[in-house]
Amino acid sequence: KLADKVKKGGVGVWGQVPMPPNAQIPDADIKNLVAWILSLKK
Repeated sequence: KLADKVKKGGVGVWGQVPMPPNAQIPDADIKNLVAWILSLKK
């Protein structure tokens, strides 16, 4: 789940640069951010 990756951070999914965790951001805000990112045209 992409929202979990944003919340917990991770490495190795899109390269070796780690994404830091964002535990301080409310779950609702993360879900809105992920929905917005996925709605962007390619």
